[in-house]
Order: sequence, then C-alpha cells, then structure tokens
Amino acid sequence: MSAVDVLVLGGPDTGKSHYAGQLLGRLRYNRQGVLKLRPGGADDLNKFEEVLRCLEEGRTAGHTPTETWMGMKCQLETRNGAEVQLEWPDYAGERLDSIVERRILPREWRKSISAAHAWMLFIRPSILKLHEDLLSRPTELNPDQRTLGEHLVKRAGWDDRARYVEMLQMLLFASGQSTFKQISKPRLAVVLSCWDELNEDRTPEKVFQSRMPLLHAFIRSIWSGESWSAWALSSLGRALDPNSRDDEFARRGPENFGYVIPPGSTDQDPDLTSPVAWLLEV
Repeated sequence: MSAVDVLVLGGPDTGKSHYAGQLLGRLRYNRQGVLKLRPGGADDLNKFEEVLRCLEEGRTAGHTPTETWMGMKCQLETRNGAEVQLEWPDYAGERLDSIVERRILPREWRKSISAAHAWMLFIRPSILKLHEDLLSRPTELNPDQRTLGEHLVKRAGWDDRARYVEMLQMLLFASGQSTFKQISKPRLAVVLSCWDELNEDRTPEKVFQSRMPLLHAFIRSIWSGESWSAWALSSLGRALDPNSRDDEFARRGPENFGYVIPPGSTDQDPDLTSPVAWLLEV
C-alpha cells in the first residue's frame, strides 16, 4: 500500500473541517464515489467524528481550537481495487496565517511539508481581504460605484492575493522545490470553498483567475499544467447554523448534501471524494 499524505492548506473559516467531516461520511457510506474506506481502515477520527455528528444533527461544527494539530489516517480503495493510504491533517487556520506573519515555519509544518505528496489549498472567495487598487476601483470612481462583491479593506496588513503567493513560496522553499522551472510534485488542488455563497456560472478556474489573478498567474508559472487544478466546493450545499437545527438537512442526512464542480465544468457533482482522488492520481 502506498502512503500518500495530503497537506491541507487554508486560513480560518475556509471550510477545511466541514469538508473533512463530509469526506469521512462519503468514504464510509457512499459507495458510488471514486474512493471508499476499507473496513477497519481508519484511526484518529475523533475530531472528524465530532464534525460529522454535528452535521447529522443539522448544525455546523465549532471552530477548530488554535492549539489543535491532528488529523485522520485512512486506508482507501479505488474503483479498480487499488489501495492507498491517506493522511489528512487538521489544524486551526490561524496557524497557517501566522507562518506568513511571523516568518517562522514550526516543526509540525516542516514535517508535513517534507512528507506530503499533494497539497490542497482552500480559498473562500466570499471572505477574501483585498486592498483597493486601480484594478478594483479606478481613481475617478467613488466607493459606491464599485461592482465587485469582494470585501475590500484599508491598506493595512497583508492583501490575501499577496498572502497566498508568499505562503506558497515559503512552503515551496521549505520542501526543497525550485521556482526556476515548472514542477509536477507536489500536485496542487485549489479549492474555492463555500461556492453556494457566490452567484457564479463560470468554471472554477475562470472565477479563480478573475478574483485572484496574481495567485493564478503564480501557480500557472510554477506548476505544470497537468499538476494543478481548480475546483469549486460547497461541502454542505447550504448555510447551516451552529446553534439551530436544520430539520431537512438532519432528516435527509449530510451524505445527500454538498457538491463539487470539477475543473473546466460548471456542473455540480455530488462525489466529494473526487478532488482527493485527483490528488492521489486514481
């Protein structure tokens, strides 16, 4: 069995834990997906079990505590019977932000970067913090004449477009990768999360390119074309609340909600395992 680690990258509130909970449910119960969980083939699932229980009650799960660094290990089977081992870390998104802010890469990050064969970058377009510039608002326009739906902030701290580029450069350096030529490893999946919050009918890459052109250009220049992809993700398919129950969601079960939109498509696919399957090349 080949060991494949997926390094999950994403700041606070980008949907990493809810996707992991839904992924666990799909691997267990949905036999129509690309991947399935082997009987008895999982451990270290306490955190994700808690997320899944909240979803089964029709509620969202709480925020991952800042001090948390854990994950799940799964032995998976593909449709053709091949076996792979998935190690999926879970952590508070603030830990990732602090790498760029403090310019320090903690020991657990260095270990994960050196072991990972694939990276999964979660970006939630609806909460991006972007500075105003000539691309977002020409100088002759007033603020109320803007048409973009992004959250523009005063010029303080990092613009998220630059933050993600800086973060990837630091991680590439730590993994021993050169940025002077295109790379094929680690494979990279850019996941635009909480897609149901957007009113978009374009493909994930088109949205990614229009909303984060700097990051899109950087990734295209570093990764070879077949080694990265852009996905849209709505883990729950709708907004849930941590303090009130969605009766329909609970009655039908979380396995009947959520979707991805694959690269180059605008169609919703209920198989939430497909981005992971792409990363694992199965």
